[in-house]
Amino acid sequence: MAAAPKTRRDTAEALRRAIREIEDARSPGRPHLLLGVPEIDRSLPGGGLRPGSIHEVGGDEAATGFCAVLLGRAASAGNRTGTPGSSLLWLVRGDDLYAPGLVRYGIGAGRLLIVSGLNRQTDMLWAMEEALRCRALAGVVAEVEAIGRAAGRRLMLAAEGTGVLGLVLSRGGGRRRGGVGVSAAVSRWRVTAVPGLGEGGGGAEARWLVQMLHCRGGRPGEWLVGWGDGDWSARGPPPAP
Repeated sequence: MAAAPKTRRDTAEALRRAIREIEDARSPGRPHLLLGVPEIDRSLPGGGLRPGSIHEVGGDEAATGFCAVLLGRAASAGNRTGTPGSSLLWLVRGDDLYAPGLVRYGIGAGRLLIVSGLNRQTDMLWAMEEALRCRALAGVVAEVEAIGRAAGRRLMLAAEGTGVLGLVLSRGGGRRRGGVGVSAAVSRWRVTAVPGLGEGGGGAEARWLVQMLHCRGGRPGEWLVGWGDGDWSARGPPPAP
């Protein structure tokens, strides 16, 4: 008797995976967004991040840099394919985002718009949903604490309708592996700085541990990477726990 429920659960999960794979393959006109790290891209379905979707990123300040890299790549991809979206939007809860520091991660000067002071969760979610419906944008980052199932689904539908990249960022969550738990997120990441090279300025390379905790149709894993001089560099195997 105990084996039957497990069998039904396995069957249901297999069906869900098959449906997700079909959905991921349904948009041939939207090339997947390459991160630029071959080892990571090979672990993603289609060889890159699924466009027009919500992706969750948690961690320490390195997560902010990771989101900035993804925004810069989304804008560059839009320029290459001739799509109208090339501007970028960052929705901030407070006022502590240092915009000039994001240029080093590939965000072109004048492309990034910042809306700060969105302390109320309802205001943040409304602003993100409206932004995802704007075809003039290539990508949107929103700093949130938690997103319910219904709100996450609305965000996903808005992103699917335009192809805008949606990033949900949980800053200061370096000790939390689960982030804010966006159930609709296509992928979920945790990015933390690795002691040694750190996040220092002056052109120093940033070294991050990038962990893909979940990805529909992908293979979770972790990688030690460096970012400097406008591109990635391999930094060897992840550090031992």
